[in-house]
Amino acid sequence: QTRSRLHQPARLVFNGEQSVLACTVRNRSQTGAMVRMADWIELPDTFELDIPAGDSRRVRQCWRRGDDVGVAFLTPDETRPSEVISLAEARARRAGRSDPG
Repeated sequence: QTRSRLHQPARLVFNGEQSVLACTVRNRSQTGAMVRMADWIELPDTFELDIPAGDSRRVRQCWRRGDDVGVAFLTPDETRPSEVISLAEARARRAGRSDPG
C-alpha cells in the first residue's frame, strides 16, 4: 500500500478529551499513519488522531520507536471511547505505580 509523506500538524486526544498532545503526521496510508511526538509520553492503546483539516480518526497504537508512533485506523466496529482515568491515576501510571494512593 502507498504511504504519502507529510509534515502535517495534528493532535492526539484521549482520556475523555482531558489529554491533548501536539504531534506531526509524517506519513499516511489508507489504513494507518506514523506520527511524531514532540516529547516521549506514554499513550493509551487507542485514542483520537485529530488533524485540523477536519479529519479525526480513532486509532490503535501498533508500534513505537522513541518519539515516532505507528497507528492503525480503527473501523467503526472497533471504535469505542477510551477509559477516563483520574489525574492521580494518570500520575501513578506515569511514575510506574499501579496504585494512585
